[in-house]
Amino acid sequence: MLTPEFRDQLLAESPGGTVVLTLFQGQIIGITPAQWETYYQEMETKLKAPSNNAEAVRRAAMGGYVEVVLDKQGRIQIPTHLRKSGRLERDIVLVGVGRRFEIWDKDRFEALLEQSHEDVSEELARANIALPF
Repeated sequence: MLTPEFRDQLLAESPGGTVVLTLFQGQIIGITPAQWETYYQEMETKLKAPSNNAEAVRRAAMGGYVEVVLDKQGRIQIPTHLRKSGRLERDIVLVGVGRRFEIWDKDRFEALLEQSHEDVSEELARANIALPF
């Protein structure tokens, strides 16, 4: 179930409550139809000769594409093909990531949080991104 804040934000951008679910880097993501349209147009027009990796990302995203509608309580049905491709077992975690959300298998997400990650402060500094903490 989406949090009320995220649900309200989504409904402001997609009044009918339609959400696009698809695959990105092995995860199920949720975005608005307008975000999908922008992504789709850019992938089709800007990538003239995509690398094998870019083509694989495009194939997974377009192959996983499905539109779902939020119910009154902010829930969505996750289709079987996405549950399988997203490796969802039993319990799931919904993670807000900027203007999208990701749907993770709970155990896989907890394992991700336990991993040590490389320091990205130099990469962020090169992009002029200051951390607020």
